[in-house]
Amino acid sequence: MKEIKLLEEQIKQIDDKDFDLEAWKILTVNILERIFGKHSYKIKQVEELKYDYSSWAMRDSSGSHDSIKKKAKVILESAILEIQQFGLPDKKEQPTNIIAEVLKDELKGSEYKRIMAILSEEKDEDEKSKLLFELLNDIDAETKNQIIFRLMQELKQ
Repeated sequence: MKEIKLLEEQIKQIDDKDFDLEAWKILTVNILERIFGKHSYKIKQVEELKYDYSSWAMRDSSGSHDSIKKKAKVILESAILEIQQFGLPDKKEQPTNIIAEVLKDELKGSEYKRIMAILSEEKDEDEKSKLLFELLNDIDAETKNQIIFRLMQELKQ
């Protein structure tokens, strides 16, 4: 399967003498996006890989180059395993992931956390709807317009 071969090639590059993490991340994100979709958590994991050069990290091996390379390998190995076990994912993005991402980007942190808390509460749907409606009424019109605009852009892609 060509997707697995691409991911295996990315794993091999990690051990190259002239390994460049940032360049590797760009190519890997592009490959993962094509395979799993642009809202895949694997992409976020790859994007968060970075070397930590602070004095505390230098004393602690968790920020070392080897540790970052191990994490990079594990991310790709888990992607390969997922493809082998479950096949290629459906190319259609999950709307809930898109909506959650847009809300997280556009709302204040406290507003987003409150929405997620309401959705996860053990209340009946009418009570949840009432609480969400109250919260949405408190959000300014510009933010609401930006959310709608972003959602329309995401659906168009």
